[in-house]
Amino acid sequence: MDAPEYEPDEPPAIGDAAILMAADGYGRGKVVGIENGDEVVIKTSDTQKSFLHDKEPIPEELAVKAKSQFEKISKERDMKH
Repeated sequence: MDAPEYEPDEPPAIGDAAILMAADGYGRGKVVGIENGDEVVIKTSDTQKSFLHDKEPIPEELAVKAKSQFEKISKERDMKH
């Protein structure tokens, strides 16, 4: 490295690079973020998307939230089933 003390003006988007590398077979990746006020966890080693809810949820509220997540993923991934 020519300048080991170099610091970029803005933080690099390391999460994007890590996920792409993991998805390409160079390892495993995990991203934790906030989307619309909810914590979202995406792991490249999983075929799932997790979302948080109350420890003792009201069944109807959990069903509505789960259905919303399924519909969102279906739309994002252009799934027809």
